[in-house]
Amino acid sequence: MLPLLPLLLLGVALSAEAAVYKCANDKGGVVYQDAECAPGKELRNLDVDPATLSVVPGTPVPAGKSTPASAAKPARVRTGTVKVKGGSALERKFIQVGMSEAEVILKVGRPDVEGKGRGKEGRRWSYLPTAGDPDTITTLTFAGGKVAHVDRKVAR
Repeated sequence: MLPLLPLLLLGVALSAEAAVYKCANDKGGVVYQDAECAPGKELRNLDVDPATLSVVPGTPVPAGKSTPASAAKPARVRTGTVKVKGGSALERKFIQVGMSEAEVILKVGRPDVEGKGRGKEGRRWSYLPTAGDPDTITTLTFAGGKVAHVDRKVAR
C-alpha cells in the first residue's frame, strides 16, 4: 500500500486545476493572480471569460451572433457637419496660432497639400475649398510643431 502512495499523490497533483484571475491593484494597474480578486477589483476571470486573440485583421463576431445588415451601412452625418479626412471643414476658421499639429489634425483632418516653407519657415499645410468651407483656401505654417501663421484666402 505504501508504494502506491506516490502514484496516488501524483494523480491528485495532475488533476488540480489552477484558476487565473485578472485584477486591478491599488494603483489601478493590472495584476494576474491565482486567488480570487478583492471585491470590486476583478477585471476578468480568465477561466470563465478567456481572452480572445486573432491574427486575422477585422472585428471578430462572437459565436452564435450574426452581424445585422444595418451595421454594415455607414452612419449618417448630421446636417451642418461635413467630415473631411478625420476632421470637420467647418472648424478651419477656428485654427489659431500656437495649436499643435495633432490638434489641427483632430479638428480639421490631414491637409490636402503639404509643403516645405521658404528659408527658416517651417512646413506648410494647405486645405482646399470643400463643402464645409467653400471658396476658402486655408494655409498653415508650422514652426517647432506648432502653428506659427494662419492664412485664409477667398478663392473664386
